[in-house]
Formats: sequence, C-alpha cells, structure tokens
Amino acid sequence: MKLMSKTRMMASCSASVLLLTLASPAFAQAGATQAERNQPVSTSAGAPDDIVVTARKREERALDVPIALSAVTGETLERRGADNLADFLQEAPGVGIYDQGNGQQKITIRGISTSLGANENGYYLDDLPFTGVTVPISPDVRAWDLDRVEVLRGPQGTLFGEGSMGGTVRILTKGADLNEWEAKGTSFLSSTEDGGTNRGIKGAFNAPIIPGVLAVRVAGTAEHFDGWIDNPTAGTSNVNKQDFTTFRAKARFDPTDRLSITGSYWKYRADLPGGNNQATDEGNQSLALTLGASTRYELYGATARYDFGGAALFYGYAHNSFDSIQSGTYLGGTITAPIGIDVDSHEVRLSSNGSGRLQWTIGGYLRNALRQDATVFALFGLDSRDRTKSDAKAVFGEATYELPSLNVDLTAGLRYYEEKRSGTEFTGTVGTAKPEDTYMSWNPRFSVAWHPSDRSTIYASAAKGFRPGQLQPLTAVALAGISGITLPATLKQDYLWTYEVGAKADLFDRLLTVEGAVYYTDWNDVTVRFPIGTTGFNGLINSNGTHTKGVELSAVVRPFRGLSLSASGAYNDAEYTGAVAGTGIVDGTPVDDVAKFTANASADYRTNISEAVAAFGRVGWQHSSPRTNQTFSIYRAGDTIDLVDARIGFDLANLSIAAFVDNLTNERGALSFRTVTPLTATLNDIIAVRTRPRTIGLELTARFGGSVR
Repeated sequence: MKLMSKTRMMASCSASVLLLTLASPAFAQAGATQAERNQPVSTSAGAPDDIVVTARKREERALDVPIALSAVTGETLERRGADNLADFLQEAPGVGIYDQGNGQQKITIRGISTSLGANENGYYLDDLPFTGVTVPISPDVRAWDLDRVEVLRGPQGTLFGEGSMGGTVRILTKGADLNEWEAKGTSFLSSTEDGGTNRGIKGAFNAPIIPGVLAVRVAGTAEHFDGWIDNPTAGTSNVNKQDFTTFRAKARFDPTDRLSITGSYWKYRADLPGGNNQATDEGNQSLALTLGASTRYELYGATARYDFGGAALFYGYAHNSFDSIQSGTYLGGTITAPIGIDVDSHEVRLSSNGSGRLQWTIGGYLRNALRQDATVFALFGLDSRDRTKSDAKAVFGEATYELPSLNVDLTAGLRYYEEKRSGTEFTGTVGTAKPEDTYMSWNPRFSVAWHPSDRSTIYASAAKGFRPGQLQPLTAVALAGISGITLPATLKQDYLWTYEVGAKADLFDRLLTVEGAVYYTDWNDVTVRFPIGTTGFNGLINSNGTHTKGVELSAVVRPFRGLSLSASGAYNDAEYTGAVAGTGIVDGTPVDDVAKFTANASADYRTNISEAVAAFGRVGWQHSSPRTNQTFSIYRAGDTIDLVDARIGFDLANLSIAAFVDNLTNERGALSFRTVTPLTATLNDIIAVRTRPRTIGLELTARFGGSVR
C-alpha cells in the first residue's frame, strides 16, 4: 500500500515558531504536485516520521496525520530497556501515567482523568479495544517484542469509539514475518535500594514455515521484581514483590498476494501477593489497608485483510478475558474484591488504498461484554455481587479530500454508537434485576490541514468524545443507606468537545523536528466521587463538568550523526465548572489526578568504535507537578516528581550489554494524591502510589536472524 507522504511536524502554535517554520528551507517544495508529495520520502533511520501508523485506520507516516500523535517503535523501547508503558508514555506531551503496582496503570491524557465510570481514554491491544465496562481499567502491558506504540491525543470517538475522550493508546505487537527468521533474547539482573534483587528473561522467535506464505512468531517474558516497602508492625520487609509472565503467539498465512490472515494468542499474568506500590511517606506499608493482587489477561483473535487494488477490506475478531482479584485487610477486617471481564468484538472496515486526492474509511463494529465483580467485607456487612451485560454496536466513516493546487486537506468523520446494558445485582443470595439501559451517541470529527510543503502541516480540528453511563453500584447503595445518604440510581453518559490548533514540521534538512498544539476541552456531566460518610467508600454522581485549556510543545535536535536531543512539555489547566454538594468540589477545583505541568528531556548517543563494536548511551528526565483530589478531606496533594534514568552499553555483532540506573536521584515522592485514613483520634494512615527506588542493573541481549529462501 502506498503511503501518503506529506511529512508533517507539529510546530508550536506561537507566532514566532510558525514564522520560523515557514521561513525555513524545508518549505522550498511548497508548490510540489500531489503526485510528488505522495511518493515515499527517503529519510534517515530512526527519525520520528519514519514510523508508519494507522491512526486513521489506514497506513500513513506519523507526520502525515493531522492529529497530535506520538509514536515509538518496539525496537526503540527494547534499546531503552523499557519494562512497561509507565517507563515511556509520559514522554508524549500531555500524557500522565503511573504504575499502580496491581497489574494496572493510571493514564491521563490532556486533563481527562477519572477513576470512576467506564474508560475515559481509549486503550487498544492490537485491534481489540480494551474496555473496563463501568470501571476504568488499563492493564499493564510488558514492553517486549512490540511493533510500535501510538498515542493519539484528543478525542478519537469517530474511528476508535467509546472511551476515547482524552485520546487513545494503541499497543501493536510484532507480527509473524514471512521471509525472515529471527531469534532474540534478553536477560537482566538488578538491585533496588532498600529492596532486593530483580531478575528477568525475555525471548522471541520468528520462523517462516513456507517462505512468503506461512510464518509463526512466539514471544514470552518472565520477570521478578523484589519489593521495597516494609511493614514494621508485622516485622516484614520488601512486602510488595511482583512477578510477571507473558506469552504471545502469532501465525500469518498469505495464500495469495492480496489476502493475509493472522491468528493470535496473548496471555499475561501478574502476581502481587504482598500489596501494590502504595506506601507512607516513610516508605512503610499502610496500617489501614493491605491488599494483595492477582491479575490474569488472555486475548485471542483473528484478522483478515484483502487488497482490492483501490481499497483494502479488513475484518477482525478478538476475545478478551480479564480477571483481577484483590484481597487483604481494611481497618482490621478482611476484604475481597474480584473483577472479571469478558469481551468479544468484531470489526469490519473498508479503506481507500492509493494516492488519490480522496482517502476514506468506512466500517462497522460489534462488542459484547460481560463484567462480574463482588465485594465481600464482613466488617461493614457487605456481601454483594454484580453482573453487567453490555452489547454495543457502531457504524463509522471518515473521509479526507485534498483541494487541488491549494495543498489543503478537509477531513470529516462520524460515528454512531449504541449500547444496551442490563444485569443483576446480588446482596447475599437475593438478586435484583437491573433495568435495561440504552445509550446512544453521534460523534463527529472535523479538521482542515494546510501543507505548505511535504515536510509540514498546520491544522485545526474539532472532535467529540463520549462514554456511556451506568447504574449506581450496589455496594455504594447499601453503604449509603446505612449512612442515611441517597444516591442517584443511574448516572448519565458524559461527553466532550475538543477544539485544537496544531502544527508539525521538519526543519533545516531534518536537523530540527518540532511539534506543538493548543486546545480547549469542554467535558459535560463528568462522573465524580461522592463520599459515603466516614466509611472510606464512595458513591457516584454526575457533576456539571470540566473545562481544560492546554498547550503542548516538543522538539528533537540532531546536531550531528549519532546524537539526538529531545525535549517536550505540556500545560493542562483542567478545572471543574461548578460545585457538587456533599463534596469538596467547587467552581475551579482541579480535576482529579491530573498533573498541571509535565516535561521531559533526553539525550541519546551512539558511535562506532570499530567495524564490529558500537557504543551507546542515554540519559532521560521526566517531570510531573503534584496530582491532587479535592473531592473531600481524606485526600491530600501528591508531590512534584522528577525521575532520571541513565543507560550505557556496547553493541557487538549479535550481542548487546548495557548497564542501567533507573530513578538515579532516588525519587520517593507521592506519584498520586495521598489518601488519609484516620486510625485513632491522633493517628492517621497516609499513603500514595510510589515509584520504585533507585535500581541499578545489567542487561544482556542476543539477536540472530536472516532471510529464508
């Protein structure tokens, strides 16, 4: 499939940067014809615009897409030694993420954040949208043998559907290669300050069975991370140990040049028996709450693609099974809270395939989901189970047309979504049928993009995002009744509009790559927490909404061969627009768990020592301002976080060895807001999610491969 190659780089929307962009030599081709601009551009390896993405459900280079988009290849992640998404996602401007230590991660994009209701930010594993179904869940994904990760910022409801309000994260694994065999493996050994020894092994193998026709790829990981949080009361140390194992297999069958069929299987397991990454400021385990966790994730599916010449037809089916069990003690009582989610999805779409002025995608989507969860807590008299069934369908389409001779693209898209939800809630052995709810939404997107050259884009867009509502959880209803509080039986669906102006460009013959955007988001009927007395539990209630004003800017400088300097920053002013009685929310209260400022900087260097040996090094810095939650008084602000990582090593013919330091400055501040639980009249338990302390280690990687004829 030919790629539309109007390579674009998002420049700052300030006048000075735009004037610099327009005056640069990169704009000498502003009068290039459509055919010339649709020819693939030869670029140096490793540059951001070399990455081919499918952000608009068709293949394009990353800088050809008039969306605020960050993409990183799996090869880059492996060179960096990334373990999971939290290691690198925050380097995308406007994105905040931290590892909760329970097999899940908290992701915010452009000030869109909530811990209640359905997923607020889209999360795709290959072609399957992962949805928590009335609870926002983003499972931990180990960063190994991936093709690439895409972060699409801004609402993606038109093409990616429910929950993609702040944006969409897409994790795309490597497929089976029909012509190249490959074997690779990595092992590491490290030590965490005030903790113990960590170790892991990762491997992948690709084998063409019938070259050009049939191939299989398998990959797996086994990792152990020792804990660093102590429990002085029990006399135990390093209680928050973590074990991760994954296995993935893919088979590709191309019976003809036009037809490609892929089958896949993905299994993930996390065992965290001693608790998550929450600790007091002194580094100790909570006295009030101790939860062990076990998370299982399984995905299998099949896709088929057929190339008609002028268009390509895609069909994808996937089944996702997610189970997470948390159990432990809370305020001296034993609590168990399992969650199980099963999702089946089907998607069919037809996309243009070529270099014409009109590019388009149309499609349909079906999803059937079943969520089952329970809360058993005898201390508060809770024994509740919930079974929720969700059936969703959607049709969508988007088209882009380039106006002749003006170098301007006009894009319009629309998605119609409908979901029916039903289920049963149990208290003990007594079941109560839920009333059937139906949610419907029309979700458009519009953009206009000007391409002064084949190396730049300036665009403006307006897009809608949405997520369905839900019933009030039975646990909240029961506890509210005990406390004499009345909660609404149902929650309205919420939606938002984002208005954005941005630019992208490569400048000075690729010496400098810059991108930037300014945006405004109006989020309506946001679901928020409603405190239920002094129980520490929450109900749900719709607020008036939030407003977010934001600016993003990033740059990559390549002063000479082998050296790359990167920096990015974002400002997100996300605030509630009205008071919510019974909570701490007033007009102007910051949105929960959103860092107002984030920034990143890194330096990567590689040089050849000889024909057989190369040296490499990297240092990176991530900054985040404090996250807060002002719903009510038991929450306090987190800390300003500055994380520094460093890595140095050597590449030989088939081997690499690297020494690394994670969290070089030994940052131990509160990544999330702090939670305060009164234990006595004079003693409080104050905990928050923490990062792993300084960790020093060695990593060894071996790679082999070649063509099969």
